[in-house]
Amino acid sequence: METLKRPSLRRFAIPHSILLVAIFLVGCEAFRTAPKTQPQPEPGDVEHGYALLFDLMGDESDVAKLRFIKHERPEVKELVKEISKTCGEAHKQLEAFGKADPGLNLKLLGLPAAEVETRKAIGKTKEKALLTDKNKEFEIQLLLSQSEALMYGAHLALVTALTERQAERARFLQMLSGDLTRLQKKVVDMFLVNYSWPESK
Repeated sequence: METLKRPSLRRFAIPHSILLVAIFLVGCEAFRTAPKTQPQPEPGDVEHGYALLFDLMGDESDVAKLRFIKHERPEVKELVKEISKTCGEAHKQLEAFGKADPGLNLKLLGLPAAEVETRKAIGKTKEKALLTDKNKEFEIQLLLSQSEALMYGAHLALVTALTERQAERARFLQMLSGDLTRLQKKVVDMFLVNYSWPESK
């Protein structure tokens, strides 16, 4: 049986298309609009924000299970475990908020049918890529998907906090936004440290 080679800890080349995506992810944070200039969400949107965040944190809390079917490098595995733990704790806290407040429906995503189906299709595509890619390709797909999810979650938590009138819940959302932003930066840093491309001649 052919033995799969583990990716080296040394730098290895990354396709320009993947690199451009990674650079875009870094740039998005730099060009983020300041909260004071963002359109203010409607008060009724807060429930949908919680539901979307609850759904996302549930998905991200399971990401560490991938280590049972793949063999990431140790530093990638540790980062994935940290992401999973942070999101798992957030998921439990959001669930506690829902139990304490009967008016907070964590299942009401408020998305149109087309958006729901599109998300399902994207999810299946990502899942297929993660299950079929090996070594370097798997790691790139994993890190890209985590960067995307963490950036979305950080902004979602911050926007939801803008309409939250309960101080405790607003603080939690703001802290969660900060934690997800920090983790997203770690993912991008891993790209910058471990990946390189051929120098121009």
